[in-house]
Amino acid sequence: MLLNEIANEVGMTKRAIKYYEEKGLLSVNKSNNGYRDYSVNDVDTLKRISVYRKLGVSVKDIKNLLEKNDKDVLVRIYNEKMQDKILQDHELNALKQFIEDNDVNKIDKMLDYQSVEDAIKSLLPDKEWGDYLKSHFKPFLNIRLETTEQKQALRNILTYCDETTLKIPLIMRMGMKINSDVSKETRTADEMIAYYRDMSESEYNRLKEMTLQGVKIKSGILKYHPAFVAQRKLQKEFQNKGYNDILIPNMIALSPLYAEYKANLDKVNDKICRELGLYYDSNYNLVIKKWNCDSYISNVKGIIEWL
Repeated sequence: MLLNEIANEVGMTKRAIKYYEEKGLLSVNKSNNGYRDYSVNDVDTLKRISVYRKLGVSVKDIKNLLEKNDKDVLVRIYNEKMQDKILQDHELNALKQFIEDNDVNKIDKMLDYQSVEDAIKSLLPDKEWGDYLKSHFKPFLNIRLETTEQKQALRNILTYCDETTLKIPLIMRMGMKINSDVSKETRTADEMIAYYRDMSESEYNRLKEMTLQGVKIKSGILKYHPAFVAQRKLQKEFQNKGYNDILIPNMIALSPLYAEYKANLDKVNDKICRELGLYYDSNYNLVIKKWNCDSYISNVKGIIEWL
C-alpha cells in the first residue's frame, strides 16, 4: 500500500504519517523501487495513533502504548483528565455563583490556582523574577499544592522574590528567554530527571569532558567575555541575597519533581567536581585545582596521541 492509499484509508494527511514515522511510532518497509510499502498492520497502528491523538495522548505516551501496550498509561491519563474536569466544573460553579451574587470574598475562598506555575505568573507578574523562574524551573512547576509544607514553601518563595531585587544583565535575559521557549516545547521534568539519574558511563564521560573544556574556556582569555562576566556577577548577587539558602531549599520543598531532579543533578556534579578538582574562587570563577588539572590534561593528551 502506497502513502496516498494509506492516507485515504486512515483519514490522515501524508505529512502526519511521515511525522509519526520520524517520531518512531511507525516502522515502514520500502519496496525495491524505494517507495514506502505500508502493510495491514501499519493501517491498524495508524488508526490507533489517530484515536490516541483524539483523546489528547502525547506522542511520548503513544510510543509507550504501542511498544508495551501498558494500560497503566491510559489509566494515568484518564485520572489526569478527570482531575482537570473536576477543576473545570469547580471553576464553572464558582463563575455561576459570582454572576448570581457578585460576592468577591466568597469566590476568592472557593477558588485556587490550578498549578504553582499559574500562581507564580499571577503573583509575580514582573519580568525579572517571572522570567527567571520560568526559565529555570518551569518543567517542575506544573503541580498543585497538596501539603502544608508546599503551601508554606510557596509563601516563602513569593516573599523572597517580593523583597529581593533581581537585576539580570540584558545578555542573560535574552538567553533566559530563549531557554524558556525551548524548554516549554522540548523538555519535561521526567526527561530532565532521567538524564542525570540514568546517565550511562559514555554520557557521563562526555559531560565531564565538556565541563573541562568549558572551564578552560571560561578561565582563559574568554573569562572577560560579556556573557561570562554577567554570569559571574549574577552568581555573586544571588549568593549575597540568600538564593542558595532560601529560594533553592524552598523550591525543593515545593516541588517533589524538582527535589528529585536536584538530587540527581548534584550527585553527577559532585562526582565531576571531585574528579576534576573543580571549585569556585572568591570572584565566582570556576577553576580547577592545579594538581588535578595537570594530571587530567596529561591523561587526555596521552589518549589523544594514542588515537
